[in-house]
Amino acid sequence: MPAPVPAGFTRGSILFLGSCQSKQSEDQLLQYFWEEAGAYGARIVLLPADAESAALAGRYADLFKGWESDSVEQLLIDNREAALRATNLERIESATAILLLGENPVWLASILGGTPLAQAIRRANARGKVVGGYGGAATLLCEHMIAYETDTDEERKPFLRRHLIHFSPGLGITNRAVIDVTPAESSAAMNRLARLLHAVAYNPFLIGVGLEVDTGAVIYADNTLEIFGQNSALVVDGTEMSHTDIHEFRRSTPLSLLGARVHALGANYTFHLQNRTAHPPAESDIPDRGVPDEMGECV
Repeated sequence: MPAPVPAGFTRGSILFLGSCQSKQSEDQLLQYFWEEAGAYGARIVLLPADAESAALAGRYADLFKGWESDSVEQLLIDNREAALRATNLERIESATAILLLGENPVWLASILGGTPLAQAIRRANARGKVVGGYGGAATLLCEHMIAYETDTDEERKPFLRRHLIHFSPGLGITNRAVIDVTPAESSAAMNRLARLLHAVAYNPFLIGVGLEVDTGAVIYADNTLEIFGQNSALVVDGTEMSHTDIHEFRRSTPLSLLGARVHALGANYTFHLQNRTAHPPAESDIPDRGVPDEMGECV
């Protein structure tokens, strides 16, 4: 569960950064995180979980330092001993933002689950600190986490079938959403909508969010979910679902689901998690482009 917000505090933003195919898109998502973290006053802690994500954290640290953050630290959390270390808790408490890295959220959960470090991260978010996850680590931020798809072979099966996914407990920074950030190059990316529908069928309280490549999402303190980046996100809302037969135990047979709503949201589109309403970007007097389409418009 998310930590309760103490009197006098406002919950910090929660950022989900999808996988990126280009450095330009990666820089755009990371800059969004950096700005939420406090920009030049940002004190960022990067939490990689293995050697691969540690190399990624090193590159991101150089980027954040180049943007003149106040401080950037890297803490390798590749075992539970590291998650229990008191000095690591002190660094979380002094940060303005925490970014988790790692492509195996189940591995991350097995390291962080039930540790003082997990509690410190939840407590930090409740006290106004930004918490984010990149790639697979983004799914870990949710209380309900899609651990994996149960069957990924090429055999032809129904698009939406029961027992498609397995849930696992996540870090619990938010309990309102379930996130899918399957990389675009993976064959499992084709089943993103099916996984989200399945997750919402299990628990219609959840909002299913599927991020395309080069795309991120942020949950603000007022329960507004906003999309940013190059592409779009699928949002599945089961509030008005009138029927599902997911409770009937039958192996790999089609799943029926009535009344769910699906939204496709591009950058700057929002979805309110409490009211369950989607909204286009607010109108702005600032033009999308600074150069007129026709030079004849210049005066």
